[in-house]
Amino acid sequence: MQPVAADAQETQAAGQVPVAGDVADNPEPSADAPAVPVSDLLLPKGYQILIAVEKEVGSKISGTGQSFPIRLAQAVTIDGVEVLPAGITGEGQVVHAKKAGMAGSAGELVLAARYLDFAGRRIELRSFKFIEEGDAILSRGQNNIDLASATNAVIGPLGFLIGGGNTTIAPGTLATAKTRNDEAFDRPAAAPEEHDRSNEEGMP
Repeated sequence: MQPVAADAQETQAAGQVPVAGDVADNPEPSADAPAVPVSDLLLPKGYQILIAVEKEVGSKISGTGQSFPIRLAQAVTIDGVEVLPAGITGEGQVVHAKKAGMAGSAGELVLAARYLDFAGRRIELRSFKFIEEGDAILSRGQNNIDLASATNAVIGPLGFLIGGGNTTIAPGTLATAKTRNDEAFDRPAAAPEEHDRSNEEGMP
């Protein structure tokens, strides 16, 4: 049995599991998105990010509705400006958990990403998709905080420990999530031009 990773609403869609797109599939701002000042940076709705599970969860040890900590494993950069630093934390949720039955029925586990906290601001998330080592998103930021250690925590292709019909997700297992809303960030002010000190030569 493999755990299903999905948004809470998406799990109701006839058992369909959402598939996160590649890095190149990150969306442009939608036509009906609220106007954003040109001085701001826009992180569009549906932008794919890389997160890591921070606490062991599983079909046997977790309960439906239980929350678990997550961490941003890779910084998010827009127009060359880092808007969300790697290492910020947030919360995921066990949408559904059922341990394996005595009659041999497999355990069930459905997870969802909920939000990240950044400087007192909540960045709401949706979707949750486990990734395999070598996934394209991993090449997007090899120098980010703790990305290497998170990658090393992946057990086998997906980081699942399966025993007795139950599935356990190890801390450090990587997954992708998506932003639920358009998020605007202040663009850093341009650095002041360096004063030409050559004109000051000979001045008292």
